[in-house]
Amino acid sequence: MFVRDLKKIIEVIESKATFVFDFDGVLADSVNIKTWAFGELYKQYGEKVVNQVVNYHIANGGMSRFEKFKYYHKEFLNLELSEKAMNTLCQSFSNLVMKAVINSPEISGADKFLKHYCINNKLSFVNSATPQNEIQEIVNQRKMDHFFTSIYGSPNSKLDNLMSIFSRYNITPDQTVFFGDAIADFNAAKEVGCEFIGIGEDIEDVLLSVLPQATKKYGLLKNFKMMV
Repeated sequence: MFVRDLKKIIEVIESKATFVFDFDGVLADSVNIKTWAFGELYKQYGEKVVNQVVNYHIANGGMSRFEKFKYYHKEFLNLELSEKAMNTLCQSFSNLVMKAVINSPEISGADKFLKHYCINNKLSFVNSATPQNEIQEIVNQRKMDHFFTSIYGSPNSKLDNLMSIFSRYNITPDQTVFFGDAIADFNAAKEVGCEFIGIGEDIEDVLLSVLPQATKKYGLLKNFKMMV
């Protein structure tokens, strides 16, 4: 069962001491930028491969680009990526998306939500699949860094990042809510036992694909606009 009752979701949010946010698709409307960039990098291999790459990216939001590039090459091209080739792909990807993500619009209501909740009593973190140095720069350039206690990116997984947050700041999962838009976000929250609130129009279908009979209620929000 998925909860859309705004009052109940607000009650859950206000009962938690710690907020963890994915970034793309949760705070910034930037998911489509990365979809486009992956497609651009594989255009030379033909339309079929581009479609496979794009579909896999959409179905596996929250997975790091490193893992995606390895998968694309092995499964769609039957090629193993060397370290040099991986570095080249990652740099090309970064060149395509960094400026666009920095300048992308916010998810509706995100800034007001952060101002309302994240500069007072809440500990707040970003937990992204974007490489650590890039997500830090993106958050800084968007002038959002003052909202967050710390920023976490790849190569560590979202699960590893959650565990690091709990350990470093002496936080327990029952104090925490993870806002995400992808199956990797949900899986990480479920693994550690913290609350999960899905953001966006597509997350319900994603959750239903893995939870045909949900045993726990998970909050769903189209965006943050109605929250504050």
